[in-house]
Amino acid sequence: MFPLHYLWSTGHQMKTIPSMIAALALVMSFFGTVLGEDDEPYGRACISIVAPGSPEHEEVFTASASDGLGKKIRIYTDASIKSTVVVVALRKDGKLVAGWRPEITELAEDFEEVLLPKAPATWDWSLQAAFDFYIVFLPNGSADQEDFKNLVLAMQNPRVDDRLLNMQTNKLRELISRISSASEKENRIVAVNPEVGGVFRGSAFPWRQFAQKVNFSAGKPGVLVFPSAGANGLKAAPAASQ
Repeated sequence: MFPLHYLWSTGHQMKTIPSMIAALALVMSFFGTVLGEDDEPYGRACISIVAPGSPEHEEVFTASASDGLGKKIRIYTDASIKSTVVVVALRKDGKLVAGWRPEITELAEDFEEVLLPKAPATWDWSLQAAFDFYIVFLPNGSADQEDFKNLVLAMQNPRVDDRLLNMQTNKLRELISRISSASEKENRIVAVNPEVGGVFRGSAFPWRQFAQKVNFSAGKPGVLVFPSAGANGLKAAPAASQ
């Protein structure tokens, strides 16, 4: 025969086990909900301004940042899954900024960093006017992926004349406008200025500290918009066709 204190202890434990299981299930459900928020694929991007010097000076891009002789634009990107990213800068009249050709590249999974524009291309910033950067994340196999790829690659041809390049730019803007509307706005994010910045000299730029994030999925591309106020204020939508 078991001692009475043992029977009481065992009975008490048996009564509390269901309560413990229920509590554990509640905790797991809570954390599952929280963790599930990032189950949807997402991409990140950060734009920086690089000023000449020895060493170089690099700082995070903001809407109020100004151009300057010798300054260059760098765009850092990554994503949680294999995908495609498209980057273009558009003036308010719908034309390319400073003749910068749009960029498109594949992103690996697990947040492998990709830096744009890809060498030997450089984006020299010498235009004090309002414009917007558009960074579009497209999942592999999406209906829009081939359209963007074919158009952006065609725009890389240095022999394309201005008339054709303007037509291609209009088409690219229309693609961005269409997927922005189709994304029901939750997958279209207008970047906000970072609360803390700083100039980094001769060291690895901590771009993920300032990165903006947007979710995307099959049939729902993600669009990040980085406005530049320039001298004319700012807007966050592609300009209408001219």
